Amino acid sequence: MAAQPGSPNPYPLLVLVLLVIPATAASPSYSAHCHGLPSAPDVAGGGEGSDPAALVHSFQLSTGYFSGGGPRLFGPDPSVLPRSFSFLPSSVLRTTDASLVHVSATLTVSGGRRGTFGGRHLFEYDGQAHRFRPRLPRFVGRRGSITFGVEGYYSLASGELCMVGTGSGRAADGTAVNLLPVVLRVHFPNRANLTHPFVTGSLESTDSHSFFEPVSLVAYAEEDYAYLESASCPPPPTGRLDALQVFEGRKFSCAHLSSLFKAPFSLDYGNSSEPTASSLGLHQRYMFVNRMRCADDGAVRAYVVFSNQTDASMYYFMLGEKAIVVEGFWDEKRSRLCLKGCHVMNSGPSRADLAVGDCGIGMSFWFPEVWSLQERSFAAGLVWNTSLKSGEGIAASSSAAPPYFRGSLSGLKYNYTKVDEARKYYEKYGLNKKRKGKFPDSNSYRDLTFRFFLQKGGGSGYASPVTIGSMLYDGNSLVAPNPFSHVTMELNQGLLNVSYDIHYVGNWSLETFRRQHISAEGVYDAKTGSLCMVACRVVNISSDCEILVTAQFASLDTKEAQHVKGTIRSLRKKSDPLFFEMLDIASYGMYIDQVDESIWRMDLESTMALISMTLSCVFIAGQLFHVKKVPEALPAMSITMLVVLSLGYMIPLVLNFEALFKNSNKQTVPLSGGGWLEVNEVMVRIITMVTFLLQLRLLQLAWSARSVDGSKDESWAAERKVLWICLPLYIIGGVVTWVVHMRFGHSRRMLRRIVRITRAKHAFWEDLVSYGGLILDGFLLPQVILNAYSGSKVKALSLGFYIGSTIIRALPHVYDVFRAKHFVRSLRPSYRYANPHDDLFSLAWDIAIPCGASLLSVLLFFQQRLGGSFFLCSKNRKSSEYEMVSTVSS
Repeated sequence: MAAQPGSPNPYPLLVLVLLVIPATAASPSYSAHCHGLPSAPDVAGGGEGSDPAALVHSFQLSTGYFSGGGPRLFGPDPSVLPRSFSFLPSSVLRTTDASLVHVSATLTVSGGRRGTFGGRHLFEYDGQAHRFRPRLPRFVGRRGSITFGVEGYYSLASGELCMVGTGSGRAADGTAVNLLPVVLRVHFPNRANLTHPFVTGSLESTDSHSFFEPVSLVAYAEEDYAYLESASCPPPPTGRLDALQVFEGRKFSCAHLSSLFKAPFSLDYGNSSEPTASSLGLHQRYMFVNRMRCADDGAVRAYVVFSNQTDASMYYFMLGEKAIVVEGFWDEKRSRLCLKGCHVMNSGPSRADLAVGDCGIGMSFWFPEVWSLQERSFAAGLVWNTSLKSGEGIAASSSAAPPYFRGSLSGLKYNYTKVDEARKYYEKYGLNKKRKGKFPDSNSYRDLTFRFFLQKGGGSGYASPVTIGSMLYDGNSLVAPNPFSHVTMELNQGLLNVSYDIHYVGNWSLETFRRQHISAEGVYDAKTGSLCMVACRVVNISSDCEILVTAQFASLDTKEAQHVKGTIRSLRKKSDPLFFEMLDIASYGMYIDQVDESIWRMDLESTMALISMTLSCVFIAGQLFHVKKVPEALPAMSITMLVVLSLGYMIPLVLNFEALFKNSNKQTVPLSGGGWLEVNEVMVRIITMVTFLLQLRLLQLAWSARSVDGSKDESWAAERKVLWICLPLYIIGGVVTWVVHMRFGHSRRMLRRIVRITRAKHAFWEDLVSYGGLILDGFLLPQVILNAYSGSKVKALSLGFYIGSTIIRALPHVYDVFRAKHFVRSLRPSYRYANPHDDLFSLAWDIAIPCGASLLSVLLFFQQRLGGSFFLCSKNRKSSEYEMVSTVSS
């Protein structure tokens, strides 16, 4: 129906109504869903005596766990990366009702993901920290996540918070979630304590047609906690009395103390601790101090989880198979943490329904001051039942410093117990034989750390010194020496006492493929580069210390890629159940000084590549000036030669097009001059493009001149003869390349598979590109053949062009000889110049190619002076000159 003239138009009003209705429907009404919690106007200025920052902080929940919501939205539960939520208030305001607080916040709910280690390599290189680090799990699958903006009121009397709002995000199945209306209800304990330490809540959709299922929330209270009476600490077990002073006279710091508990604890269920384990219902292998909070006076509380999984994330609220809540204090005099705790129970159908049950649990933690072969706990602990009069506690130990630990370990001592036994095997297996060269010593301790590969059965690992003499090795540097064991730093018969931690992924005899850890100590001979150690491993709950680890380091000036060769063998009889076959290990890489030399080499090669490409550009520009001065040179130039040169510049540009804008090359070693290398690489690409354009211009001029030449039929006939000779040669070379690739490429892949080196598959096109480099090395061949057929004496190519270009093609082979003699050839080399992927490089090729290129240059030199067919000794062959014709320059 049309609107009458002069009457108001109803359509804009209708559009406005249609826009307002969905917006109103998307925002649920507070009064409709929070009946028991009325709203109230805000007080201007926030109210008297209110601290806005403190109010906001009191409601913050950095992480928590949730259940429900549906697998479509948040994926399966449980998973390796657990479900989590965070509640971050943006504003907290007082209202006219003294018992109500107006809260606005952001709630983020994220689902879980599965995890995988995606390979057998246990360690990977951290380029920023300049050290190897454990390989972290790679998470697969999408993680559903929705962020809600919510607003509502909190009752100071009841501790209830009710909020409404909408959220958007993406579900686990990839679908978008937009403007999902919800109501959030959270219960904060009026004063959290040991028996009421959790914040609980629920999240429900207000849309009856939504596929969002109700969600249950739980988190460990972060603020406003009331400590009960102090915990008591029994004396530690015998032999564990010495504790490291982790604060070293500094003021108590909760952040520092929490950082010491990031690593998981292994639980030792000895025979005497069985009553304790049974009474507490503990049988898990690992313990995690998942959440920790402290007061300024040294009071400490924590949420502790027990699990059989080692991949559990410490950054999220964990449930585990069992959990307890504890509180206590830090004993500064004894440098111990004393705690008492209670069981955490499941109080409802949801996994998030947690409550505190029976108490009577005692816990204590300390940091041992003395390490040995079988006692290398960075942190140690004890868990016991306070109601039992008999039975020892369950021992807990964390075998390594937590990731990124930066504390001081200068008070730590090490007690060598297997050195004499290791020295006997050192002599028995002939490791004391003299070897030539200089080997790593205590001054080059970083070279004693190595990554290795198992040559039989597959697998890889990482061996790192714990102590070298009386020096403690913390993974990246040595701690100052301590006054203990004064003689250990001195060489005893040329031997140095050492201890190692060895981690690897591999097979023990018939056992399944899994992670292994070995503690070892013994002797190292800096004069022969020989290492001999007695080692221990944990089998189930017992220890196997009948293991011998031997290794021989290559000399520091070696040019071989393999710099460590060794074995891990069992000293038991074959009939023993713990016996395993000998494992051969090998390490491929470079020493620290060699890494520095490699970086210097890369800087040098980057500069040489830049100079080489710049000179190529200059030589082509010189040839363009030459053809202007000698116009008859253009039709005398070989089109085949110019096409070969053009392809030689074009193919690298096509293969590395992204490098013009983005450096996508992943380095495998740290590069101190990485910025300069990247700048040089981009400059090389730009100059290559300019050179390619100049080369195309030269080809276009030669083609045009050939087309208008008076003797064009004769010149094109000679060019066809050149093509009939060169093209079959190039094809035959390609076939030979394919045959060699099929015969020997498989052997190279097998070698890589044996040592488990992650490299790109050796494809045929890579060999073809290298063969293309050989064709470029002989770029003068078409010109020499053309001159021979035509008998021309025209100076088609300038002296600077063909001599300079020949030198540029020959120099990489000369440099390759120098590089092979003075630098270690890495298994994952990063070449900026004389790259084996761009040409054929070996001692034979490095001699043959420069000689062949020089021979072609010499022939061309005499052809342009004596005639193209001078070397054919043919009296009947005529010498022809190209007729010069006038052309209209465009």
